[in-house]
Order: sequence, then C-alpha cells, then structure tokens
Amino acid sequence: MNAHSESSVASSLEQAVAWRIRLTESPELFRAGFSAWLAADPVNELAWRTVQTPWMFLGEQSTSPSVVRLRRTALVHAYNALRTNWLRAKLRRPPVRLAAAASVLIALIGGILWWQQRPLVYATGPGEQRSVRLVDGSRIVLDASSEVTVRYTADARTLALVRGQARFDVAHNPLRPFTVTAGGRKVVATGTAFDVNLIGSELQVTLLKGHVVILPADASVKPFVPVGEPGVTPRMADVAVTGIPPNWRRIALDPGEQLVLAEHVPPHVARVNVRRVTAWQRGQLVFKNEPLHQVLTRIDRYIPEPIVAGDPRAANLRISGVYQEGDVDGFVGTITHYLPVQAHERSDGTVILTYRAPPPVAPRTGGTRSPMF
Repeated sequence: MNAHSESSVASSLEQAVAWRIRLTESPELFRAGFSAWLAADPVNELAWRTVQTPWMFLGEQSTSPSVVRLRRTALVHAYNALRTNWLRAKLRRPPVRLAAAASVLIALIGGILWWQQRPLVYATGPGEQRSVRLVDGSRIVLDASSEVTVRYTADARTLALVRGQARFDVAHNPLRPFTVTAGGRKVVATGTAFDVNLIGSELQVTLLKGHVVILPADASVKPFVPVGEPGVTPRMADVAVTGIPPNWRRIALDPGEQLVLAEHVPPHVARVNVRRVTAWQRGQLVFKNEPLHQVLTRIDRYIPEPIVAGDPRAANLRISGVYQEGDVDGFVGTITHYLPVQAHERSDGTVILTYRAPPPVAPRTGGTRSPMF
C-alpha cells in the first residue's frame, strides 16, 4: 500500500465514523448523502465495513435508550479523537495516522462490548415501587427495597432477583427463554406472568398466568425447536435443559399455584389467593397465619428504620391481617394490642418487639359452703 492509498484509508475511516454518527441520529436526513459518499470511492466502502461490521455484531438492533445513548456518545468521542489525531499527525507518515485511527476504533468496539456485557440494574429504596418496560415488551414491577438485574442476548433473556419482590410479565418468545434466578433456583418462562418473593432465606414463586418451570440455578436453558412440520411454534415445554442433578426434578406450576422453598424442608406447592399475593401492588400487605419474624422482614421493606423481634418467643408468634404499607404506628399498635408483645424504640429509631408474658390468672373462688355447726 503506497502513501497515497494509506492516507485515503485513514481519511475514509474518519469519514465513516462521522457518517455512522449522522445515520444513528437522523437516518432519513443523511441517507442520500451517505449513499453518494459510499459510491464515490471503493476505499469508502472498505472504511464503512470496518466501522459497521463490529457495530452490527455488537447488537445495533437493541432499542434500549441507554445503549443508544452510549453508542452515540462513543461515536462522538471516536470522531473527535480521529480528528485530533489527524490534525496532529498531518506532518507524520500516513501509517501513523492509520494506526491512530485503528486504535480509536478498537477502543470504541471494546467499550461498547464491555457495556453490553454488563447487566442493567433496576432497584428501589424503602417504600418505593417501580415499573420497568424492557426492550422486548416485557415488564417488571419492583416492590420496595428490591433489586433486579437484566442481561439480554440474541437467544436468551437472563434476569436475577437479588433482593425483595418483583412481578414479571413476559413477552411471548419461545425461541428466547426468559429466566429469573433467585434463591438458588431458576424460573423459566417464554410468555407468562409470575411473582417472585425473597423473604430472608425463603423463596416464593407464584404463577399468575401462563406456565413456568423451576430449575436449579446452574441449569442451562436453551430454546429447542422440535423436528417436524415447518412453521410449528415451539411450546413452553420445548426448551433444552442441561445440568440438572439426578436427584432434582423440575417443578412446573399452574396458574394460582405457589412454590415455597425454604431451608431444611422439602419444596411445597399449594394453591393460593392470587389477589392476596399481589396486594403489595395496591399498597397493602396481607398476612395469613405467618410467623412474626417473617412478617417483619416484609414490613422492613417499606420503612426507613427496622422493626425487629427481640426474642424467639416473640419472633415465632403467628399473625394474620391486612396492613397499609409504611404505616408503622398502625402496625405496631395492632401488634401490641392483639399479641403478647411490647414495643421499645431505641435511640437509632429501631423498634424492638419483645414477648410480654400474660398476667397470672387468679384462682376461681366461690361455690364453697361454710361448715354448719
């Protein structure tokens, strides 16, 4: 390659980055000019492929606003860097300019690849709820003090509930399984709605509609298209699963069923009141004969300072009722009225509930006759 051709490649590479910026921002406005530039010189086509090939490989089809903004910012930085290197290197040999341009493009590609491999993180604070619409049309509703990570690839939608509770409404796509990992388990769906709740070490998965399968967290899930009639849409059951231990069976739920996984007890599936399970979306907490320590774990998601059970006897008391999220005074007042507990607030704002022994019952008197003399 002579000096003139090397200089042309470096210049065309700079122009290709500039055209990529324009087409990203306003494709209709710049399409005619881009076509003319592309046809003007074979070197331009080579430069465009150098920029466009990794761009497409890194997933230009993604419509996530954050990814779009990142691409635009990265391209602007690349364009500015190329112009700076070009101006500074005008008196240098053309291979130096070409190497500088290539190094900027490599940094651009690496930055975008690093970004797309990072999961998106959605989180809420105490008393806060949040609804998130994902790029495929799926939706997540996060309860208070909850966190969900999301990573999408061409053949998988991989999420994790790190803490708290969330509802997942999944856009149907059997060729791109939707999985949510939580509490050492993986919930697999393709188009359905379900609720996942982490309460301490206990995991609750409630199916609202559709169909889900629960697997070990390290199981590998891939879409499986059965050999048969062309055009047949794979069913939820048509997923290829590997990595399941011999002594572990998959658990499938029907709408209205809830799976409870807790330490040292077998998995338990039962029918539940779906409206009660999803009451948190309406600002209510509904408890039915639940231990106080578990109730307090959920209550603490909505308040800035925790309420804790001060002793095992208080922690294991059972409670039922409907409570408004964030109403600390109403909750504590009800608990101390109906249960044998007393409340004490520490200087840091923490409320301690301790067991209060009931007063001794006086012996029954009366009914004895005075002796007759």
